[in-house]
Amino acid sequence: MLQIIFIIFAAIATLFFVLLLFSLLGKPPGEEVRARMEQYLVETEMAASEYHDPDEEAAPREDIDSTDDDWVRENRGAAGQGGAKKILSNLGMIITPRGMAMRIAADLAKADVPLKANEYVAIQFLTVTLSLALGIIIFKSIPVASVIAVIGYILPSIWVKIKKMQRIRDFNEQILDTLIMLANGLKAGYSFLQAMEMVSREAPAPMGKELKRVLKENSLGVNLEDTLLALNDRVESEDWDLVTTVVLIQRQVGGNLAEILDKIGFVIRQRMRIKGDIQTKTAQAKISGLLVCALPIGIGFMIYLINPKFIMKLFTFKNGGFRGWYVVVAGVLWEILGMYIIMKIVDIEV
Repeated sequence: MLQIIFIIFAAIATLFFVLLLFSLLGKPPGEEVRARMEQYLVETEMAASEYHDPDEEAAPREDIDSTDDDWVRENRGAAGQGGAKKILSNLGMIITPRGMAMRIAADLAKADVPLKANEYVAIQFLTVTLSLALGIIIFKSIPVASVIAVIGYILPSIWVKIKKMQRIRDFNEQILDTLIMLANGLKAGYSFLQAMEMVSREAPAPMGKELKRVLKENSLGVNLEDTLLALNDRVESEDWDLVTTVVLIQRQVGGNLAEILDKIGFVIRQRMRIKGDIQTKTAQAKISGLLVCALPIGIGFMIYLINPKFIMKLFTFKNGGFRGWYVVVAGVLWEILGMYIIMKIVDIEV
């Protein structure tokens, strides 16, 4: 059975290697036109950076930093990529459907991960392939290798979700300061866009970067309402959703926006205080759930270190149509279900 698995694995790897060679060596249609366009864009950007308007020199104005405009620029083709990144890009392009690529690209943008969708899929494919190969070579067991391959498939997704959660947390921590600066700018006589531009220059990432993107989209002709809604979709923040709703209502019915932003800041501050109290009071339940979930894994690992033959019977036992690893799969599913239930109980919405 292992020989058949190795043959199938080698055939799939060979097929992808051949396709990868063709994608690297062959020129896609329009490659020469794309190269000329890229050269034209590079020369245009260099000329624009070297040009100095005499009027602007007399009255210099700090504008939006051009180094943060990576969201506008797209890596066109693979002309400027390194060898490893070019291989990942071509491999991912082979195995990534268009709809899946768009969904993954949106998730990567929300997590602020500087990868293309096809590069991420290629990394995920290589992780699964290496995990499966190492599992078969080390443990010489197909069920164990399959479990390791599933873990290798899930790990990149978990990493992206962690980056996304960190970015949302950093964004939420900057909302109060942003509202204060916006309200002060409006009280000083600035318009809403001018106040937002001032905040985008002063605020660090991710708030400053997102506000710069809103201003750029608005300068390119997109309605301010649409840019704010798009920002709300990218950050997925409940607090900023409240800010967006209030700003959109104010732009339709009117009112003192500075006073409204002050009141929204007070509401968000109270919500953050209540959330802190809830997290403090539910911390013990969360730690208990994590310990209960980690206890079987830790005991199984210790038994494997003490007596490997005893614990491996879970993966090698056979009795008719029953296999020992069925128990392991059932245990893992019940662990996940129990952990999910515990976290839903202690997750109190404010």
